[in-house]
Amino acid sequence: MELIKKLRIKFALNAMIVAAVFLLVMFGAVYGLLWSNDTTNENRILEDALVRPVNVGGGGPPVKEDLVYSFVVDNNGFSMNDYNSFEEQYGEKSQSILDEAVETKNGTFEQDGRYFAVKSRDLQGGTVVYVLHDRTSRHEQLITVLVETIVLYLAAVLLIFLIAYLFSAKTMKPVAETYVKQRDLIANASHELKTPLTVIATNLAVVKSEPTATVQDNEKWLSSVDKQIERMQELIQSMLELSKLEQSSLQKVNLNLSSIVDGACLEFEAVCFERGVNLISEVQSDINVLGEKTSLERLVVILLDNAIKYCGENGKVGCKLSQDGKKAVLTVMNTGAVISEEDARHVFDRFYRTDGARQNDDGKSFGLGLSIAAATVRAHGGTIECKGIENKGTVFTVVLPIKKPRD
Repeated sequence: MELIKKLRIKFALNAMIVAAVFLLVMFGAVYGLLWSNDTTNENRILEDALVRPVNVGGGGPPVKEDLVYSFVVDNNGFSMNDYNSFEEQYGEKSQSILDEAVETKNGTFEQDGRYFAVKSRDLQGGTVVYVLHDRTSRHEQLITVLVETIVLYLAAVLLIFLIAYLFSAKTMKPVAETYVKQRDLIANASHELKTPLTVIATNLAVVKSEPTATVQDNEKWLSSVDKQIERMQELIQSMLELSKLEQSSLQKVNLNLSSIVDGACLEFEAVCFERGVNLISEVQSDINVLGEKTSLERLVVILLDNAIKYCGENGKVGCKLSQDGKKAVLTVMNTGAVISEEDARHVFDRFYRTDGARQNDDGKSFGLGLSIAAATVRAHGGTIECKGIENKGTVFTVVLPIKKPRD
């Protein structure tokens, strides 16, 4: 099932891409908001520091709060009230930090792994007040949050891929089943067509080998060709009917299912008489369902024909239709060999035939009849099951919903 595996991976990748874009936008918006708030807070700190009184001569109190420093540059040079504390904090880098702050004037800069923000205000007489904020701690926090966000983002994307891949098994199950059915259909149809085509080719070869022979002389071979062509036509017709039931909706109307079952039982009375089979029918009157007449008639015929064919010599076939609440229950039972549990599980599969079916093969059975019956029941929203009852026989049970057409 390499194709299904590739489809599952593709499905998971598509889900991951969609989720990745969504999460990228969401995480990006959250982190962008965090960064914007940090920038706003930084500006507020610097603005608050700038409006504080500053002693231009250097005799006033220093502005130092949360590593925020203020200093003045005037015609006399640099002036900071608490330079010793600043130098204690930054050591030999102190002067270079202040020099770069003066050069930057307004903005941010980085020096030796530390990050600063600076803002200035011009006073009279060429004096400039500077406020310097060491934002290294906050910068590292933002970087840490960014790294954690990226890790969380990648983990979420990977987790979504794994979840999507696991859930794709359930999503792709109908596709996988359809793929298997198509593959088996091609293989089985090819097998079923191989024999008649071989017979036709052989018979035509015989006819060609006697070019002077008349049609009457070759009647046996041509008759065989006709039978094989008829066999292939029936196979193709059955496959088309099955495909139609599985791929398109039926035009349903309100039908009297009781009349359909009674009519089918009447048709098979002569067949049962010829084969010595006792057909017992018990049909409750006026059971209506919403359905398509032709397909329901074919459903009952398939079940009765199957039951009669494999009921055994001097056997019995029972057909019962009853109403159980809002459901119509059709039961077709025959005596004879009891179907095994394994065969009962696969009896509705395409081209599946039990050992008994192979032994009783009439040359026209392809193992599609019960598949068509099952598809018909599903198309009508019902269920069908097969069960073997020890010492009694095999029973097929069809349950269809009883509905009334909308006015």
